[in-house]
Amino acid sequence: MTRLWRSRPVAVVVLLVAFALIAGACTSDDGADTTVATTAAPGTTAAPGGTQATTAPTPAGFTYTVGMTSDIVNDNFWAFIGPDGTVYMSYVHGPTKPSLFSIAFPGLVIAPDAALGLPVEAVQEGDIWTVTQPMRDDYTWSDGSILTAADVVFTYEAVRDAELGGDWISAYPYTEASSPRLTNVEAVDEFTVKFTFDSKPGAAVWPHNVGVASIMPAAPWEPVLAEALASEDPAAIVYGASSLEVGDLSGGPVSYNGREEGAFVENIKNENYANAGSTHTFWQDGSYAVNDELLYGEGGGDIAVEYTEGPFLDRTSFSIYGDQAAAMLALADGEIDYWINPLGVSPGLRQQGLEADNLSVTVNPTNGFRYLAFNLRKSPGKFLGFRQAMAYFDKENLTQNVLQGVAFPLYVLVPEGNQAWYNEEVADEIASQYVGLSTTERLNAAYAALEADGFTWTVEAVRDEDGNILEEEVGSGLIDPEGNLVPEVEIMAPSATYDPLRHTASLWLEDWAENLGVNARANPTDFNTIVAQVWPGVGTEPTFDMYILGWSLGNPAWPTFHEGFFHSRNFAETNDGGNATGYSDAEFDALADAMFAETDKAVAFDQIWEMERKLATDLPYVVLFDTPITEFYNNSLQFPFTGSLSGIQFQDGMQNAVAK
Repeated sequence: MTRLWRSRPVAVVVLLVAFALIAGACTSDDGADTTVATTAAPGTTAAPGGTQATTAPTPAGFTYTVGMTSDIVNDNFWAFIGPDGTVYMSYVHGPTKPSLFSIAFPGLVIAPDAALGLPVEAVQEGDIWTVTQPMRDDYTWSDGSILTAADVVFTYEAVRDAELGGDWISAYPYTEASSPRLTNVEAVDEFTVKFTFDSKPGAAVWPHNVGVASIMPAAPWEPVLAEALASEDPAAIVYGASSLEVGDLSGGPVSYNGREEGAFVENIKNENYANAGSTHTFWQDGSYAVNDELLYGEGGGDIAVEYTEGPFLDRTSFSIYGDQAAAMLALADGEIDYWINPLGVSPGLRQQGLEADNLSVTVNPTNGFRYLAFNLRKSPGKFLGFRQAMAYFDKENLTQNVLQGVAFPLYVLVPEGNQAWYNEEVADEIASQYVGLSTTERLNAAYAALEADGFTWTVEAVRDEDGNILEEEVGSGLIDPEGNLVPEVEIMAPSATYDPLRHTASLWLEDWAENLGVNARANPTDFNTIVAQVWPGVGTEPTFDMYILGWSLGNPAWPTFHEGFFHSRNFAETNDGGNATGYSDAEFDALADAMFAETDKAVAFDQIWEMERKLATDLPYVVLFDTPITEFYNNSLQFPFTGSLSGIQFQDGMQNAVAK
């Protein structure tokens, strides 16, 4: 089972893959050991080169117990891809829906799921471009019915006609502002679907967005859509329906089976999972085969990973814990098998896990980042000088000393762990204006940025004979370029019990803002409450000042998150889009549109890094830091592999293949 993760706040594109392998390392600046685990997991045998070869586990039904530190919001898959999506929603709902294609690791290549064969190329027909993609005729929903082209058509038409927002717009880009725009989806026959675009779709659109988009079952949802379209707010009806009451169907290895709010969530095995028993083989030269059908490469040399899909579990039981300490205690006590955690592990809890003789550990590079966001609709966030001044706070001191090296500072959005898309030269260039500065140098640079933009102070800072700001006598009463005293600004961030790293960062940013003359207040806030305030719904403009969240990024094979987070067509108030800051820049929009029309990977690479340069100057976000993904799990579990980008959690806990 494979699926695209869309970017989701980490408590959000989120990616379930039935298979993944990244052999690499990610080391923090303090030299902490964050090398990817390459020892064989329980039930595996070491293959040449330190990678993993796996024999098929014995199918034996069991309850897979998983801990989470945040509840899901609802049981509706439409809302998960739409306005309510979080990384925790993806763990539960992600492995329940199919797509035409998935992203296969380690080569980060497209692999078929419900499609037959690899993606068909777009062809020009007059003024339009079309893709006519054959599908499998044996892909079943959980009730045994066959998934057909009609289900793909239904999904697109539901998104279009109900005007669904959020990541549905990337999945099925139907809006007038979409570029290129998906203007029609039709069933040529029962197992052939035809997509029509108003201009040539680049690889970011086909297959890396539309091709990996979730497919919904038409039969149970057609009555809901009919009711929705007869109402004044169709999207609200679609998002508000209960999946269990509707009788939603799964096309993945598990089906959603209910929840008790604040306590637990349950998935159960999909007995009709179409990919059950599929074999996956990865060679160290990058070749990849499914069921002995070679899709990429020549299949020669040493095998890196080889395994058979399940699901082998009977059910997945997600227990909700109030904080990280409670989750680690439950794991060490054998109450749960695995703690699915996108937040990183504090030094104390990490040590507790390492000392538990019933636990195994794996450490992997991350596909995400934590960030500070500004509201560009209001003062002071709408002024570039303020955003630039805030960017000068000392990330190195925070990560290396205060956070004890468990996090590493970031200055660009593309993660270093995604080596195929990372540009070390440009990343270092952007970082160079901040790294290694003394506190005095940071204050001087921050005040210069504020002054250049027209800020003044009620009480000016005191400077020494060389013109340096004195740390003990900074300015106060910051006045914005429009002559208004900057009011108290709120920095929303998760609480210390939920995520001590971001909570600590908020306190440091509060202190740094006050050094700039701003009355700031770090406000520890429930994660779901932050998300609700940042994305308050279509038609409602976000009113936050600043917030700290994180993104678990989506498709690492062809990153599209820059467009999702910052294109002006994706305002939160317009369509629940990812652009909550209100950033709008014609040059950036043009860069994003050009990347979405590009089919040459080398050209797209350069376009992404032009967007990075632009964002590093305009700063709708200040990228803060991230952590290697450290994961603990019970020794009784058998995973096909444990070394992969963002680890086991990036694959929703491998519910398709874990055994015990």
